[in-house]
Amino acid sequence: MAGVLEKGVIQRHEQVGPDIWQMVIQLPRTAGLARPGQFVHIRTNDESMILRRPISIAGTDKENGTVGILYRVVGSGTKRLSQAIKGDVIDSLGPLGTSFSMEGTHIVGIGGGVGIAPILFMAREARPGQMTVVIGGRNEKEVFWKDLFPRTLKKILVTTDDGSFGVRGFSVSVLPELFKQETVDRLCACGPAVMMRTAVQMAGDAGVPAEVSLERRMACGVGTCLGCVCDRADGKGHLKVCRDGPVFDASEVIL
Repeated sequence: MAGVLEKGVIQRHEQVGPDIWQMVIQLPRTAGLARPGQFVHIRTNDESMILRRPISIAGTDKENGTVGILYRVVGSGTKRLSQAIKGDVIDSLGPLGTSFSMEGTHIVGIGGGVGIAPILFMAREARPGQMTVVIGGRNEKEVFWKDLFPRTLKKILVTTDDGSFGVRGFSVSVLPELFKQETVDRLCACGPAVMMRTAVQMAGDAGVPAEVSLERRMACGVGTCLGCVCDRADGKGHLKVCRDGPVFDASEVIL
């Protein structure tokens, strides 16, 4: 999907965690088209910053025509974006890229860091009881995400490295037992590569197909600049994360 160029007014913008911001933008055309796993390419209101910033969509409200995003401040672009206020106008290109499959009776979504955003979008679109979500963080402060998920989930499993909340350990540590206890149709993962590699391996051992969402630096966002390529698992060249992805069947790519 090529996406649409659209300018929208910021309806809400607030800090929700350590260096994490949540923004809701009036983008009715984008909201009507977006699917879980897709992203928007945002231009900051700073003419010195030529390139757009790719940010995963965390949810939409089609009735009100809004798009929600979650992002972490990691550089000058996102720092500038964090300074925007309610009423400012945002220039967006989107929705872009491929989406997660929402088919199946029971989907397990696992996310880490801001990789939780597309999993949150999935949870908001899923049927009641269709999804189990697994999230993790270093401590209780880093799992504020748990409060953003709808109560319609089948369950939500939270892990912390230090055991300050939920299960002690990494997020992937709960997957083997979950796969034993439940019939799972699909695993969907987004986050650090090492987490996704482990999650996909565990899913494969349990006979569960998996999809992954890859994160890459992007310039154009539409498959022209070749700045976001990833390696194909079959060794036959590369795939463009912005256009062929960001969501792939886990068997297609090297994590």
